[in-house]
Amino acid sequence: MIPPTIGDDAPPGEHAVFTALRDAPRTDDWVVFHSLEIARHVSQVQGEADFVVVAPAHGVLVIEVKSHESIEADGEGRWRYGKRDWVTRSPFEQASGAQHSIIEYLQSRGAGPVGYPVFHAAWLTQLSKNKFTPSIGWHDWQLLDAADLANGNTAAAVIRTLNKASEHLAVTISGFRRVASQPDSEHTARIVDLFTPRFVAELSAKELARRRETEQAQFTDEQVKLLDVVGTNPRILVEGPAGSGKTWVAAEAARRACVAGKRTLVVVFNRLIEARLAELCGQGVEVRRIHSLMAQVVDRHAGKNEARRKLERGRVEPEWYDQTLPEQALEAAFELGPQFDYLVVDEAQDVALEQYLDVLDALLVGGLERAPVFITGDFDHQVIYRRHAEGTDPAPDARATVLRRIPGLMTLRLDKNVRTTPEVARFVAELIGEPTLYSEHRRSDDDQVSVERHTFTTRDEQQRLLADAVELILSEPFTVRELVILSPYARERSATGQALANPATDARLTSRLGTSIDEATRVRWGSIHEFKGLEAPAVILTDVDLSKEYHRDLLYVGATRATDRLVVLEQKL
Repeated sequence: MIPPTIGDDAPPGEHAVFTALRDAPRTDDWVVFHSLEIARHVSQVQGEADFVVVAPAHGVLVIEVKSHESIEADGEGRWRYGKRDWVTRSPFEQASGAQHSIIEYLQSRGAGPVGYPVFHAAWLTQLSKNKFTPSIGWHDWQLLDAADLANGNTAAAVIRTLNKASEHLAVTISGFRRVASQPDSEHTARIVDLFTPRFVAELSAKELARRRETEQAQFTDEQVKLLDVVGTNPRILVEGPAGSGKTWVAAEAARRACVAGKRTLVVVFNRLIEARLAELCGQGVEVRRIHSLMAQVVDRHAGKNEARRKLERGRVEPEWYDQTLPEQALEAAFELGPQFDYLVVDEAQDVALEQYLDVLDALLVGGLERAPVFITGDFDHQVIYRRHAEGTDPAPDARATVLRRIPGLMTLRLDKNVRTTPEVARFVAELIGEPTLYSEHRRSDDDQVSVERHTFTTRDEQQRLLADAVELILSEPFTVRELVILSPYARERSATGQALANPATDARLTSRLGTSIDEATRVRWGSIHEFKGLEAPAVILTDVDLSKEYHRDLLYVGATRATDRLVVLEQKL
C-alpha cells in the first residue's frame, strides 16, 4: 500500500476499499497506490486516481471509488452523487482519464504496457450494480459494488475485471496479445519506481509528523476522565512521569477555565515551554514563566520596564532571581491586588519555592488556600533545576511544599505513556530502575530501532559519534527541524558547543548545526534544562557521564523528550 496509511479525512468508501485491498489474501506481490496524483493528465491540468492496483500476471486497474448512498443519472449526460450538485463527468470518465494518463506516462518513460491490460473501473461501495442501467459508456464488468467488498471477494473482483479487459483489448486492438506472466516482478518494480518519486519520498516524513501530532493531540480515556473531575473539584494535583500528557491536560484545564469567564494564569519555569503552552492554550489565557511573571508585576506597579529589561539581558547575580525579584514582585502584588481567578502550574516541582508561591498567593483571588487551581508535577524524577548543581545541598521537598501551601488538593495520577515509542519508554524505565513506571503505552512498536547507545573515551571520539548520529538520523525520515541535540552541560561546556568552536571538527556536523535551541532552519542544540517540558521526534544526548548521579536524572529528562528516535552518547565507565 502506497502510502501505507490512509488519512482520516478520506471518504468512507475509500477507507473500505483501502482496507479490503490491503487485507486481501494471496496478494503479497501486488502494489496498490491510493490517491495517486497525476500531474500530466490527458484532459485536466491536474488529476488524481483514487486507486491504481498493479497486480503481477494480471495487469493494472485504475479505480474510481464512489461512497454515496445514492447516485443519479438524468438521461441528459448529467450525474449527481448523493446530495451534491449535478456534474457532467461519470465515474467511468474520471477513471478513464486517469487510465490514459498513466499509459501515456509509462510509455514516455519506456515502460509502456506490453502483454497486459491497463484498464479502469468504478467501485460503488454502498450500492448494488444491478441498479445501474446498461449504457454505451461502460461495460457491465467495469462496475464493482458492495458485494465485491464482502467475504474476501476483493482480489477476485480485480482479477475478474482485468481478465475481461484483456478479452476486450484482444478484440478491439490489433496486435494485442496477452502474455500470462506480465506484468512480472521486474516490470512491477519499474512502475513503482516511476510513480513513487513524485510523492512518496516527501509523504513519508510528512505522514509520520501528521500521525505523531494526531496521536498526541487526542486525549486518552484516562485524560478525559481526569478533566471531567475538574468540573466537580476545583483544586487538583496531577502527578505522572514524563510523557504521560500532563502538559496537554494543563492546557485544556486552562482553556476551559478561560471559556468559563475566569481570568486564568498559567505558570511554568522555562522560556520554551512558556511559548509552547501559550500556543496550546490560545487567546485569553495568560501564560508566563515565573520570572517573567514577577518582572511583569514589578514593572506594572512601577510604571516602567526595568525588571523586564534586566531579565532579558540576563546579566544579574543568581540572588536577583531568587531573592530580589521575588521580594519586589510580592510588594508590587500586594499593592496591585489579586489579578487572577484560576491558576494552572505546569511542572510544579520547578516552581515550588516559598518566595515564588508567595507571589502567586498574592495574585490570586482567594489566595493559594482557596482559589481554584490545577497543578501538575513529576516530583520524583524531574527536579533538575536546583537539585543537581554539583556540591550544593538538596532542594527542599517540592511535593511537600505544594501540599502545605495549597491545601485540599485532590491528587490524581497519569501513568500511560502517550509521547514516546514503547522502546524509548522502556529504556527510560530501565534507566531509573522502575519497570512499572508506565501502566501502558499508547503508541505501538514498529520495525525501526528507536534507541541507540554508544560509548566514548575521548572528546574527539564523541564528536565523531555525534557527527555519525546526525548523519544517520537525517538519512531516516526526519527533517533538520525534527532533530535536537541536548547536553547536561551549558552551551560552552557541551560537546556541540566545543565542536563549533573548533575549526578542525568534522564538517558533517558543523555544517548542519544551528546557533541555538531556537534555530529554525538547522539542527537545534542546547542543554537538557533549556528543553525540559518540550519534545522532538529525534533527540541525541551527548556528554552523558553516569558516574555522576545527577546525570542519571538529567538523562531521564532528556531521553523523554524524544518521541520516536533517541541516540545516547555516554562516557565509558
